[in-house]
Amino acid sequence: MKLIKKIAKAFMMTCLVLFATLFIYANWNKPSLGERVYMENPTQIVVMTLPETFTEKDSAMVDQFLMRKEGVYSTVISRYSNTLCITIDPRETDRSSMIKTMAAFNPSIQERAPLNNRAECPVNLNAFRKITYALNVRK
Repeated sequence: MKLIKKIAKAFMMTCLVLFATLFIYANWNKPSLGERVYMENPTQIVVMTLPETFTEKDSAMVDQFLMRKEGVYSTVISRYSNTLCITIDPRETDRSSMIKTMAAFNPSIQERAPLNNRAECPVNLNAFRKITYALNVRK
């Protein structure tokens, strides 16, 4: 019985030390603006390619169509680079449904392939960063 109490005590102390270490690490630096914005209101960006023949009237129609959709925060249309960027709330809609919605609206609007294999979002959003952000009292 004494052995079990010693093992339980050692386990609890180890857990306490690990939590204290994680808490100190989480509060070592203040979260960046990008982390604060994302963690409070997570968003995703869907990037699509527009056809070469896209006009200003088409741009206005796409903008009006998307702003009526649930979960769409903003749209940015660049006719110079033939690109459409849609910022969505992943809690209300998802990337695949947005791609299907745009394909139904105009089949010539396609999802843009990534330009390279690196992540295009500058904010590190893995599970460890989410945990440390939750523990950070300096936000």
